[in-house]
Amino acid sequence: MKTGNFRVALPSIHMCITGMARRSVTKKLVLWSVLVLQLCLIGCIWLLQIDYSQEQNTLGKISSRVHFVTSKDGDVNITPGKGSPGGGIHCPRRQDNVNRYVADFYRMKSAVLNETNPPDYNVPAYVDAEMGLTENLWCYREGTLNESHQRNYVDYLMVSPHCDCASGWHGRDCGQPEIIWRALMTNSGASKRGGTTPIQLVEASSNYLHRLFYMLDLGVWEHISLELLELQIQSLLEVVDYFLIYYVSNTTKQRNIKNVMGSQTNYALLHCSSAAKCTSSSAYSYFRRQLWLQCSVQMQPHDLLLHGDSQTVYAPAALKFLKYYAGDVLPLRFRVKYNVYGLYWQHPNKTLLSGVISSLGHLHSVHADINRLQRQAGSTLGDLNHYGGWSCELCLSPDQIILRLQSSHQPQLSVRLPNDTRNAHIDATYIQKLIGNGVHLDSFTQLLRLREQSEKYFAPKEALQHSSRYGQLLVNLYDVDVLEDLQDED
Repeated sequence: MKTGNFRVALPSIHMCITGMARRSVTKKLVLWSVLVLQLCLIGCIWLLQIDYSQEQNTLGKISSRVHFVTSKDGDVNITPGKGSPGGGIHCPRRQDNVNRYVADFYRMKSAVLNETNPPDYNVPAYVDAEMGLTENLWCYREGTLNESHQRNYVDYLMVSPHCDCASGWHGRDCGQPEIIWRALMTNSGASKRGGTTPIQLVEASSNYLHRLFYMLDLGVWEHISLELLELQIQSLLEVVDYFLIYYVSNTTKQRNIKNVMGSQTNYALLHCSSAAKCTSSSAYSYFRRQLWLQCSVQMQPHDLLLHGDSQTVYAPAALKFLKYYAGDVLPLRFRVKYNVYGLYWQHPNKTLLSGVISSLGHLHSVHADINRLQRQAGSTLGDLNHYGGWSCELCLSPDQIILRLQSSHQPQLSVRLPNDTRNAHIDATYIQKLIGNGVHLDSFTQLLRLREQSEKYFAPKEALQHSSRYGQLLVNLYDVDVLEDLQDED
């Protein structure tokens, strides 16, 4: 009986043992899963600590090479250590957008309110408010005749109010310079044919003003003209918010550039030891980070970026228009005047396409590759008669031109020796002769002589207003006829 009971209980015991074994396996799986998750979590924390320590080490190495100096006025500068590639940044306080708007615009005074010249009828207040005679119409100062020079009488009930534009300016508020007006007319015709408009216009307002970053590639420092660099900076000093300058040199040239920039200019410098380290994308990444770290400036997609080279001076009027009136700017190139040796000689081809400007969002879409951005530019600012700037090729001293010809950093120019003899060579005297006679380095391209009195776009306004500072660019010092004229004037 007992034996039978024992045999009957065996299956129950077996099932119990099997259930306990399953629960044990399940518990082990849970414990192992928890252990694996803990190990993964510990591994992630460890990796994050390694990345953080590496970043700290990198910053430590940079800080060991770069000394951060704060001036008494709160300006921040970076001075690179000896032998290390680096740059500097200078970000003083600048006037805000509201102050700039008030400086560039003024509210139009309605003729109907002019007590000295009253109209034949009284305009009701509601008409004045609806038409915006005094409230909404702001005139752009640079494009408008003297604001005290108002028309004696305008029948505002018959025509819409508008500012009195100076020659070469267009629009209701006279804010469109000639090259912008022509570009808008051309693009308007293209958009009607199904094309895209490169500039989305908005109404100028103190609450909507783009920042403009000017990224300037100087190339090899030894091959630039400090006189031309100063003209590039001074011409756009009131338009550009931040100058981002990068160049290649085996020696530090920070002090020379800082003397050109001045104490009230926002700028960042990047000094590279080789051209391979001075690509547009790497320079842009450096500038973007330094502006945020040192100036607390966050570059936004709707901000504007202008990229140029060491030989081009851009017209400020078009750039300021884009800052005030453009909602979004697709890549645009500039048609510039093609000068050689100085602003007094013009190449027979007359114009060049140079530089590019666009909203920063479009630069991000091409991974900060300026060459790709230029290839995307489908429209230009300027035409054969109205220029978006000046390109001054070989605007260097004769000795600098010879050094450039001997350098391997610059693309080789078409050059012809003075003669075919075995000992023929190019020296400063030969270069002076070419400049004086207006002959290109190829020895057969005859340049076109330009004179300030007969040329509308002879030189940037900044150069003409400070002619003593930019005399080498304005006067051909090797032209015998010009020197005789100057001596006769003296």
